[in-house]
Amino acid sequence: MAVIRTPVEGFSGPGVGGLHFVNGQAETDDPAVIAYATRHGYDVKDTTAKRKAPAKTETPKE
Repeated sequence: MAVIRTPVEGFSGPGVGGLHFVNGQAETDDPAVIAYATRHGYDVKDTTAKRKAPAKTETPKE
C-alpha cells in the first residue's frame, strides 16, 4: 500500500488511475499508479511492512 499526496495541498477530488483524493491524500496498491505519481511530482510513501529474510542456518559438515 502506498500513500500518495498531491502537489496541490488540500486537493479533494478525482485523480490519476481512478484515485479519489481527500485533503490532498489517497491510497493505492496499483504499481502503475504509484509509478505515474512518482514520475509526476506527487509525494509517494510506501506503507507496506518490510519483511526480513529468514536467517540462514548452516548445516554441520560431517
